[in-house]
Amino acid sequence: MRIISGLFKGRRLTAPNGLTIRPTPDKVKGAIFNIIGERIIESSFLDLFAGTGAIGIEALSRGAREVIFVDNSIKAINTIKKNLSIFNIQYSTFNIVKADAVEFIKKTGQQFDFIFLDPPYKSDLGEGALIEISRRNILKENGEVIWEHYYKTEYRRQNTEDRIKLKRTVRYGDTSLSFYNLNTDHCSLNTLL
Repeated sequence: MRIISGLFKGRRLTAPNGLTIRPTPDKVKGAIFNIIGERIIESSFLDLFAGTGAIGIEALSRGAREVIFVDNSIKAINTIKKNLSIFNIQYSTFNIVKADAVEFIKKTGQQFDFIFLDPPYKSDLGEGALIEISRRNILKENGEVIWEHYYKTEYRRQNTEDRIKLKRTVRYGDTSLSFYNLNTDHCSLNTLL
C-alpha cells in the first residue's frame, strides 16, 4: 500500500499480519480522489471502517483540513496510529476513534464534507451505516458519501424520506464506488414543514 498523490506521494503504509483488511486498490483509490478533485482541499473527511487508514491518509496528503478515522478493531487503530506516525502530520488535523461505525454516526454532532465507508466485503454493514447517515444531519450541504462495496451489494432502503440519494455508481472489477449526496427534495420538504 502506498500514498498515490499529494504531499506524501509514494510513501508506503503497513498492514500487520492477521489484520483482516482488504486494502483499496490504487486504481480504485485514484478514482475516488479523481472524482472528488480539488474539493478535497480544506475539507472535513470521515473515514469509517478505516482499517489501515490508507484512504484518510490519502485525503490528508491531498489537502484535507481534517480527517477522523473510525474503526472498532484495536489492531486497526494501532495500525492507523503507526501509519500516521510515519508522516509529519499535526495531531490537530486528525482524530482516531475506536468505535462501531454506526454508533459513531449516531453520536457525532459534527458535519462532514466527505464520508467514506469501506465496510467488510460482502457484509450488510455498509447499508446499516448509510441508513444512519440518512437519518442524521452529518453531511454538509454540498457534501458527498462514498461507499466502496462489492458490486452486487446494494443500498435497498432508498425512498423519499432519505436525506441522501444515489448520484452515481462506478465499477472496477468486483468493486463498486457509489456516490451519494443530499436529497434536495427531502431537504426542501423539511424546510417547508
